Amino acid sequence: MKRLAEFVRSVIPADPFQLFFIGGVVCLIAAHGLRWRPAGLASPDQSSDYLKQLVWYMGPLFVYPIIFSGVTGYFACFWPGKHPVRRVLWLVCAPALLGVALIFARVLYISATPSSILDSTSSVFGQNLPWAEVTVWKLPEGFHFALLGLLLIAIFFSRMAFGISSLPLALPGEPAIQSADSGAWRRLQILIFLLVGPLFLAYGLVSLAATKALLTFSSRAPSYWFTILFPVFGSIVAYGVLLCFMGRNERQTTLCSVRRLTLNYILLAAAFPVGIAMMIPLAGYLPARVQWAAHDFGRSWPPQLGTYFSLPEPWFFLLFFAALCEELIFRGLLQPRFIERYGLYRGIFLVGIVWSAFHFFSDFSFSHATDLGVFEHLSFRVFICVTHSFVFGWLTLRSRSILPAAVAHTLYNVLLHANVQPYFQGQNWVRIAQWAALAYALFRFWPVKIEKSPEPASELPSLESAA
Repeated sequence: MKRLAEFVRSVIPADPFQLFFIGGVVCLIAAHGLRWRPAGLASPDQSSDYLKQLVWYMGPLFVYPIIFSGVTGYFACFWPGKHPVRRVLWLVCAPALLGVALIFARVLYISATPSSILDSTSSVFGQNLPWAEVTVWKLPEGFHFALLGLLLIAIFFSRMAFGISSLPLALPGEPAIQSADSGAWRRLQILIFLLVGPLFLAYGLVSLAATKALLTFSSRAPSYWFTILFPVFGSIVAYGVLLCFMGRNERQTTLCSVRRLTLNYILLAAAFPVGIAMMIPLAGYLPARVQWAAHDFGRSWPPQLGTYFSLPEPWFFLLFFAALCEELIFRGLLQPRFIERYGLYRGIFLVGIVWSAFHFFSDFSFSHATDLGVFEHLSFRVFICVTHSFVFGWLTLRSRSILPAAVAHTLYNVLLHANVQPYFQGQNWVRIAQWAALAYALFRFWPVKIEKSPEPASELPSLESAA
């Protein structure tokens, strides 16, 4: 337990209040895709004036200042500049406040109806704004998380204004290895920023356009193809964009991570997600089978495994291309650099954190989750990415190739999207516990050996000079 506490402290920023700033930025990112329209607010009808209809259709544009705040918040984490207080105030707080104000003004304008000046204020408020309540918690979830994000950022901002806290983010202690080459690490930081920040725009727009175009020309395509094709196109776009920003060493690192390997590691990689996915159905099937053998043998048909576990459609295996692109980035490029700089366990953990942040934008782009549902999804995303990072990292280090990790990643996504398991309460947390137990067993009983790269890791540069 003491070692676990020491490890947790080693991956928390040296100034713990920086977590307030990170949490606020994540809340702004989650807020952009949540529900902003009150439940009782209807769209303007054809008889409404032109301006009201124009304001209604321009509504999605008002979310972009909040998206901009989230992206610049990530930017400030790496490159706060010479005047971090001004940068956070004008590039993070101000656009978010503007976006919230525009959305709230839009709701007020659309919901307002003409009324007599003789009506009392309370009557007008109750009749013209039937969705409105006195408490802020009656507002939609988008307002909740935008305001919560601004509150967390304001707490950190006040400490930074008084010189108590500062940016950029910094972990306690020194990097594992020092080097005179700072250019490679600076490029890597730029790639990480692109992954968790502005890459979402290219990822989302290109993926949505390509998927819609393909489904338009293929009228017989299954309804679940959008779920399959969107991450495929998105990951390919992500890797293509990052490839343009990579230096020669980064390209060589990712290409060298795809090596030929024996069939044993492929079968082992496939066994992990399939075995975990089969544990829960077997836990229901085996007692039913025993019950049938003891009491109903010869009088009825035995229970079939197909009633507890359904096979996915073959089209779901197209998700291999999305998994391969992600593994090229996270296990092929980031993992060796992070391990070289921060050590084995801390490096793999931090790769998992960056990997989860890479999914935050897409996780909430089409979300209508409740407040509690957003927190649950954020927690699940972080924990599942960290546990997967250890398992996939172990596969990569043992096989010296990302292909086993890509196979395990693909099968996990296939089994998850195809809903092959029966649903039950707390399923996600059981899944996290299974992968965490597997990760612990792998590193406990089959530890990996780290080979030092002949090319030294880079030193942490002066980030303020890069801004």
